[in-house]
Amino acid sequence: MNVNFSASALRHFVDAELLESNQREANAGQLYGFCAECCLKAVLIGIGYPIDSEGSPVERPQSGEPRIRRHINELVAINIQISSYVSGRGGAKYLALIPNINSFNDWSVHHRYYDQQYIPLSLNIWKGAAAETMKMLDEAKLDGVL
Repeated sequence: MNVNFSASALRHFVDAELLESNQREANAGQLYGFCAECCLKAVLIGIGYPIDSEGSPVERPQSGEPRIRRHINELVAINIQISSYVSGRGGAKYLALIPNINSFNDWSVHHRYYDQQYIPLSLNIWKGAAAETMKMLDEAKLDGVL
């Protein structure tokens, strides 16, 4: 298994903080989004979401399972499906720890191609939401979910 969402989340968060401290806000924002995505996927997999042989969420889940092989802004868009999925598996407490996850609704993986002036000025909001997801990840580790 090659994929490790927990380790990737930490790496992205630390690197985002480093970039931000060096006034590289556009790329820091991208990494905060990837951090939150990795945290959410780690917890979903920890509570039983099916994975492929590499450890990634399956591309085509069974009926009733949200399709989570997506980026954070797309995961936010299917929040109701994710909430329904985790509630049936005792994971609702984890989603309660990330009340600002919707802050990523203006984040896009495509920002990496934009001229910096067109990237949303949401860095502090994204950073705060990413920090919440890191705390959620820590809680899941303490609970033995990960």
